[in-house]
Amino acid sequence: MKRILVSACTEGNGHLTQALALKEHLNHEDYEIVGAVVADKKRGIPQYFKDEFNLFTYSGFNFIFDSVGRVVLWKTLLHNTVKLPVILYSLIKILYHIKVTKPDIIVNFYDPLIGLSSLINWQIKYISISHQFCMTESKYPKIEGFEIQKIFVKILNWVTSLRSEKIGLSYYDIPDSKIIISPPLLRKEAYIRSADHEDFILCYLINQGMLRDLFCEARKYPDTQVECFTVLTKEHINVPDNVKLFNVDAKLFQQRMKVCSGVICTGGFETSSEAINLCKPLLMVPLPNHYEQYANSNDAEQAGYAKFSPNIDFSKIPNNQIKPNGWFNRTMERLNLDI
Repeated sequence: MKRILVSACTEGNGHLTQALALKEHLNHEDYEIVGAVVADKKRGIPQYFKDEFNLFTYSGFNFIFDSVGRVVLWKTLLHNTVKLPVILYSLIKILYHIKVTKPDIIVNFYDPLIGLSSLINWQIKYISISHQFCMTESKYPKIEGFEIQKIFVKILNWVTSLRSEKIGLSYYDIPDSKIIISPPLLRKEAYIRSADHEDFILCYLINQGMLRDLFCEARKYPDTQVECFTVLTKEHINVPDNVKLFNVDAKLFQQRMKVCSGVICTGGFETSSEAINLCKPLLMVPLPNHYEQYANSNDAEQAGYAKFSPNIDFSKIPNNQIKPNGWFNRTMERLNLDI
């Protein structure tokens, strides 16, 4: 039985959900998940993730956002430069934890410090899984601008996959790729459809700063019911009557997605993949000044799976969703080539 240590980036919940999905899909007669290594955040690690893994947490890199959810690059760089001694100490702690747990394989969902640890642990096999790896492929659809962030993504792609076998997650296959291309890595529950249908829009916003725009749009369409999941850190007043707010709850969100009439989400890969897999009309609204989310949104639109809008606009929600081909059912086939 091979011992696997999992790591996941904690900016957003997508990489965490992918790690959970991997745990669900692996044959537990052949593999043992010995734990997960994740960077702790001010908002904390989601309870649904804590319930599934023996966690080792550390203080790592952080993105700095403004009040409306835009990435502030200069503050991000300054914050992490000042924090560098703490980050280096975290790397030492991670190396010791790896030595104690003795994994045969480390599966890294885009954590940079785990990527750096591969330079020390030559006897351990490293596998890096992320949709960001596809962004530097020649056939990936390109978008204009974001030159500094594009360089940053290239650096992160390199750091997180040092001495690793790379697997890029994609809405579709990318022929002649230099890396293994896999369909989205979704939890088993995401493949189960419901015969029930309710007339409401399901919304997921990674940053509650975007709620103001949602409220404004909801007031224009008082007959459209909206259920919005986000990280709630304060009480919101003057919430429109047709909007229900929920704190992030992965299980409840997945249940509501099965029966909703359409989905609005930020430009995250995981939520959009779940909506596409369930054939839900999808509007993607990337975080302002966030290259990866703009790239994901453009990619999904180019593939015919979503509409891409720089702001929340109910009139842009598609009337229907094309059914994904058999690609979405080939995830474990692709991953088993490598794990």
